[in-house]
Order: sequence, then structure tokens, then C-alpha cells
Amino acid sequence: MDEYSLKLDKFLIPAISKIHKPTILELGVENGISTKKILDVCKLNNGKLYSVDVNDCSKVVDSKNWKFIQSRDDNFDLINSLIPKEIDFLYIDSLHEAKHV
Repeated sequence: MDEYSLKLDKFLIPAISKIHKPTILELGVENGISTKKILDVCKLNNGKLYSVDVNDCSKVVDSKNWKFIQSRDDNFDLINSLIPKEIDFLYIDSLHEAKHV
């Protein structure tokens, strides 16, 4: 298991597993490693995952618990119009520059 997956399994997944009906916003999909792991929790806990990426990652998974939004993650007006007003968890894994984050 690589270091990235280990961090997901050790920190992220246990944290979101405690949330009933979680609404999660994920910024950055790429190849979908985190998306698939987060989505597994959403399926078990009747939650919803909203994922944003500038690239078309719409084929990463197919689930009623997932909504993909193709956009820059700083397009706040668009994203806010497509997600609920309140979320339980924000996972930022997009551009890794302090100013952007």
C-alpha cells in the first residue's frame, strides 16, 4: 500500500465513517483513489459525495451517491449552485500551493 492510500485509510476514512448521512465535498479527483474510498463510506452511511476537478473525471465511478462537477475548484458560484448549502466534510486534494488552498 502506498503512503497516500495509507494516510486515507488511517485518517480520512475513520473520520468520515463516524458521520451519518455525510455530505462531502472533494476538490481534486485525478485517478479517483480518494474518490472511491470516500464513496464507499458514503454508500454505507447513506451519504453523498460531490467531487470537483478541472479534468473530466466523470467516468471514475458510477453511483447515485456521487456527483461529479467539472470545474476549477475556485469557481465558487458554480460549485455553490450545485451542492447543498451545508457540508459535513471538505477534502482538498487539488492544486497543492498555499495561495490556492
